[in-house]
Amino acid sequence: MVLELLFEYSSSSLVYDKLLLRKLEESKLEGRLVKTDKDIKLYVEADDSDELELFANELSLELPHSIFLRNTEVKVVDALPDNDFILPQSKKLAMSFCPSCLSKVLDESSQDYYNPFCECEVCGYEAEGKRGNYHSLFEQIANAISRDSVVKVNTFYGEYYLGKLNEKCNDISFDILSYDLATISKYTNVTTPETVALGAIEKPLISLKTNLKFKMDFEGVKEELLRFKLADDFILHLTMIELHKLGVDCVFITKDEMKYETALLLADFKETMEPIECVVSAKNIVILRGTKGLPIFELTNEAVIPYIGTFNSVIKEHNFSDKTVVGLNISKDSHNNILVYGKKFGLIEYLSFKSEYSSVAEIFKAIAETNESGIKLLTNYKSKFPELYEKVSLIIFDEKELNIYKLWGIISIVLGYSNSNDIYEAADILENNAKSFVGTKGPRIDYKLQNIKSKVYLDPLMVIRTAMTFKLAGVDSLCLSYGVVESFVEFLSGQLDEIKQNMNNDVVVASGSLLGNKHLFSKLDKEVSINHELYFNKELPVDGINIRYGGNELLHN
Repeated sequence: MVLELLFEYSSSSLVYDKLLLRKLEESKLEGRLVKTDKDIKLYVEADDSDELELFANELSLELPHSIFLRNTEVKVVDALPDNDFILPQSKKLAMSFCPSCLSKVLDESSQDYYNPFCECEVCGYEAEGKRGNYHSLFEQIANAISRDSVVKVNTFYGEYYLGKLNEKCNDISFDILSYDLATISKYTNVTTPETVALGAIEKPLISLKTNLKFKMDFEGVKEELLRFKLADDFILHLTMIELHKLGVDCVFITKDEMKYETALLLADFKETMEPIECVVSAKNIVILRGTKGLPIFELTNEAVIPYIGTFNSVIKEHNFSDKTVVGLNISKDSHNNILVYGKKFGLIEYLSFKSEYSSVAEIFKAIAETNESGIKLLTNYKSKFPELYEKVSLIIFDEKELNIYKLWGIISIVLGYSNSNDIYEAADILENNAKSFVGTKGPRIDYKLQNIKSKVYLDPLMVIRTAMTFKLAGVDSLCLSYGVVESFVEFLSGQLDEIKQNMNNDVVVASGSLLGNKHLFSKLDKEVSINHELYFNKELPVDGINIRYGGNELLHN
């Protein structure tokens, strides 16, 4: 009898490969491992079905979940395959602890009980340190934190400061380290897919909106949108276990230098690594930033056009070079557009989101010159918000080219949501407003197109005008901000449908840091997937090193 265990696993890290082969070797059963770029199949043979059932049950306990795991299936097949995967020799990635090592560290009869330096061929950080039982030391550190002390901690991948959640947090940039998933569920609006991702072996950071219970228990903390994570090395995990015994289930963790009362410097980390941050929809997970636990990719040293590099990075990761691909680039920092690529016709910029305005006064003047309704809108705005009109009319932009995020910054300024003249800071406020909105529908903001010198652009004035109209109508700031984001996704979905009719493209790929907006990402994933095969970067962050990985190749094809 042969059992086939299928894992739709999109990572090249070899974590699952090593765990499956290790379990197969320990079982003494005959088996084969077959691997493609999309999945891993483990075949196990035994005369007795009970042996196969025992193997499958034990594997389920020893195999961690991964953010790269999409699906699993088990079925009985006729025979073992002829081919077999040979594990390549490669350096182990820095990875959080696996279930097997965790069980050793928490087993009082084990030689590795409370030994933070326990690791295996799959997990760990290859940190140097003396093996031993450090239970009493972790008790001391937990007691110090519970007494409201700040503790400096050397993890296996960097230096951090830990402390109880209180007024101290308002002066630093911090994340929340949680004891378990139940604690995160208690204090946030976390979804089921986000909960599953938080518990994965990669232990990502995920930005979540805190709830009323959080405000009641930690009333000194002002921030409402915070990044949460579980412990991703044994230094932090054992600290959190001892804190839990004292009734403390979440603490702040920061790299900002703070005055501290005691230190836990067991680990001598070899290099500082940035933990990954993810955004999660019902169907997909994308990596926004970070490097820890991710494979190393070969990057080009040439100067790369950002939107070309990021577009091609998704094509390369998914091997789409022979397909007709539509690419959506929505970075906060660089040029935004919709591109189309095919081997027959090369690279086309189908639609640009670029606009050029140097000041709010210039925008107001352009609105007034559009038509009579533009004049009326501006007159009503000036009459109802005279102080705001005078204030924002003086704002001049340093940015030569406005993309979608900068346009949102201008809208935020014009609507009076931001006291800053900085477009990025203003855009952050509008985006956070949208993230904090708990409703299901915002007002419809008009995203329209215009032709300039035979090229198609987004008309920024229409977006700003519509937002001003809803401001005059008294629409709540959170709802209106959500409408700005939501309507943009609906506009994109419509454009992609039109492109498919004209170009008959095979797939759509999306990249850029705007995907980090939970509402935008989830709505985009849901709506676009109805009529298109939608893909994102697999193992690369959607904005950053993916640009250098993609390079300028598409320009030369």
